[in-house]
Amino acid sequence: MKVIILIRLIFFLALAGLLTHCKPEDAVVDPVVQRQDTLTINQVRSWNTLPLPSSVRITDTGIEGVFKLVVGDNTSADDMGSILVTANGRRYKRDFTGPANAAWFGVNPSAADIGPALQAAVNAASEVVIPDGAYTQGTSVVLKSGLTIRGNAGKVTITLPKTYVSLVSLARSEEAITPLENVIIDGLSWMTTTREDGMFGCIYIDGPTVNNLTVQNCAGNDVASKDSTNWLTVKIQSGKTASNIVIKNNHVQARRMACEIFNHDNHGIYSGKNIIVSGNDFHNCHFGISLSGPLDGLMVDNNHLTNCSLFGIEIAGAARNVKITNNTFEGTFDKFLTGSNDGNGNGSVVGGMVVTGNSTIGLCTGGVQIFNGGTMQFTKNNFNMTGMLELAHSTNGGTYTENVIESLANKAIICDNTSDNTFSGNTISNKNCPGNHATFMSYGSKATNNVLTNNKLTKGVGGSYYDSVLGGTTVASKNYDEAGNPIP
Repeated sequence: MKVIILIRLIFFLALAGLLTHCKPEDAVVDPVVQRQDTLTINQVRSWNTLPLPSSVRITDTGIEGVFKLVVGDNTSADDMGSILVTANGRRYKRDFTGPANAAWFGVNPSAADIGPALQAAVNAASEVVIPDGAYTQGTSVVLKSGLTIRGNAGKVTITLPKTYVSLVSLARSEEAITPLENVIIDGLSWMTTTREDGMFGCIYIDGPTVNNLTVQNCAGNDVASKDSTNWLTVKIQSGKTASNIVIKNNHVQARRMACEIFNHDNHGIYSGKNIIVSGNDFHNCHFGISLSGPLDGLMVDNNHLTNCSLFGIEIAGAARNVKITNNTFEGTFDKFLTGSNDGNGNGSVVGGMVVTGNSTIGLCTGGVQIFNGGTMQFTKNNFNMTGMLELAHSTNGGTYTENVIESLANKAIICDNTSDNTFSGNTISNKNCPGNHATFMSYGSKATNNVLTNNKLTKGVGGSYYDSVLGGTTVASKNYDEAGNPIP
């Protein structure tokens, strides 16, 4: 028995020794000294000894700050602004609250291309501030959701000598599953001088679903660039949506379009919703504002448009719930306002457009063209123009009240094969047209039952106050001339 007991005892002791030998060793923990060392970035990066200080104070000019040791982080990349990696692979993370300063990451006026450094800042923080200064950018920066990027309006200028695109959405293959949401771009100015081929824009969003995008207090000028390009482009791709887009208080010259938002690939589907373009100054463009395709809930308000060679404001395609209010137009245009310019009766505005409180400054070259405007509510606009107010295609059943229309065209207003529109309480004149035909005209067999009542009409020499030709009809009553005399 004693032998058996002894054998068992030896067995258990051997087993216990084996288990003790197989037990994993405790993870090696670097010795850390609770102190703060004052170092440069290069000194931190070259650190290769132990123990480690618990924090370091960086003294490099413009990048100053406190970085704290992150125990157990073996993967974060050194971006200079938020993460520093020592020679022996330890990570220090910047301790800060509020926005990240882009200068921490190497965004400075002396850099030949701030693109990579600004991308590092965008990747590291949800809010990035670019300090006052003049910068050069040669590579585009990819936006992310939840980002605010800002500068002091008028004090941050980014020159683009190699690319048209400063801020861009993800590539289409990547963004197929990644929406772009909750983004604010505020107070940045761009000077585009590239001589490369291209037609994109300083802010170019093409592909992802977009929710809650605001671009405000920014500026742009691309007059020195090679190609005709946009300042802002938002394209809604097939199967994607865009909602709650606000473009406000920007000052832009763009060789092609200042602001283009369009939905051309989702036929018959209102994939763009709640789009506001307000308080902007757009000048010397081909198009100032172009909102195109099936879009729902458009507000174009209080913008100033100057010298847009084609259109000042364009609503193209089957938009619905459209309001164009309190905008001013100055200079030379083809048409300073064109509504649903889609031709042949296609793409009618659903429910009509509300166009009110808009005006020209001085005599404006160009006119107003409303194609497919539906049941317009056109009120309290004051236009002094060389062109006419032209209603065509499916612009039927609207009301036009309390407007002042002064035109140098041979017809101040023409209903071109449009019917059932009512004009009342307006002042309408083409008195100074040298080849006057009529102040108001219903033209074509579909231009029936247009009502003209209680308006002040002033005609040119040899013209008529109103006319109906080629089967058009006008129901006229209670109108009067500039002296207050009734017009038969």
